[in-house]
Amino acid sequence: MRYLIIAGLLGVSSLAAAETRPANLDELQLQAQERIKGFSGELKAALKAAISSGGLPNGVQVCQQQAPLIAQKWSTDGWQIGRTSLKVRNSDNNADDWEQQILQDYADKLASGSTPAQLKHAEVVSSDNGEVFRYMQPIMLDTLCVACHGSQLAEAVKQQIQQHYPNDLATGYNPGELRGAFTLQKQLY
Repeated sequence: MRYLIIAGLLGVSSLAAAETRPANLDELQLQAQERIKGFSGELKAALKAAISSGGLPNGVQVCQQQAPLIAQKWSTDGWQIGRTSLKVRNSDNNADDWEQQILQDYADKLASGSTPAQLKHAEVVSSDNGEVFRYMQPIMLDTLCVACHGSQLAEAVKQQIQQHYPNDLATGYNPGELRGAFTLQKQLY
């Protein structure tokens, strides 16, 4: 894992800042992982419920309608959470340059034998608004996701994808492949 620590990042200019600023980057990473756990857990539960009540096409609707709301729910206290990929379904989730670089690094490392658990990435980057903590964690295609992102899709699923995502690039995956990543950021100061 690579950290870019900006000079003076952990320096505290006032007691109030010390009380609101996380103690260290490890703490921020743990917070990011907790948000991913909550977001992904809610999304999977919503997908399973929709599929069991109305079949696989309902899963596409959940991702289109509910996933942004679930992400918004977990984007609090200065955090922003989302999902991205090198091959997105929803163009609102296009990877920025930083995310593209990390995703490509993930793909290269997986091809070289790394495990997904080894690919978590945390970094502090400079932005126009100050320092930002950024975190990414890979999303590997599991059995729940293969029905809508796999190589062989049911016709009803294809129709739902085409209806909601006419520029979809997110099919053709096999279980265990890198689907994309959770991406989080938090403005530090």
